[in-house]
Amino acid sequence: MSLFTVVMVFIGLNIDTFIALLFVLRNYNYRLPIAGFGAATLFLWGLGVLLGKTLALLFPDWITGLMGIVLILLAVFDSGDEQGTVKTSFSSIFLFCLSLGGDNLAVYIPWVVNLSWTEILYIGIVFEVGAVLLILLGKLFVNSRPVAYLLERYGKYGSKLVYVFAGLYIIWDSKLLPHLLALF
Repeated sequence: MSLFTVVMVFIGLNIDTFIALLFVLRNYNYRLPIAGFGAATLFLWGLGVLLGKTLALLFPDWITGLMGIVLILLAVFDSGDEQGTVKTSFSSIFLFCLSLGGDNLAVYIPWVVNLSWTEILYIGIVFEVGAVLLILLGKLFVNSRPVAYLLERYGKYGSKLVYVFAGLYIIWDSKLLPHLLALF
């Protein structure tokens, strides 16, 4: 698994959280968002690993392709959540990041099925480093209004594109379509 691939998956799945955190970073110290976002990232990755490996034991590999459909549906049917203000305690930032990153499970669950434990650890470490770097980068962005404006305006579309392509990849990689066609 290349570092580039892991980093692109992380960025694509967390751009919405990053944009939302820009509003928190503008007024507060960066340590609390790093701790909250890092903990949420680790929790979601761990949950994805647990669910993915459990599903692999209970069901055939191709069943995880259904998560690709879920991911595409998440992109198509936007919940329209408005990004309100976030209180700045660790628990509130953790829950905020967790709620924004919950859809990451749709990618994590089928992704971990065929990964070794070494690859899972490697990806977890890259994700944690990425979480810290995104917060530090965010601190730089909040001082640059044009960049923050572009991310706020077009970041949602970028996330949707990543979700659709990741969903299509999961469906293709799991060989879900031939199994569904065989049922008919």
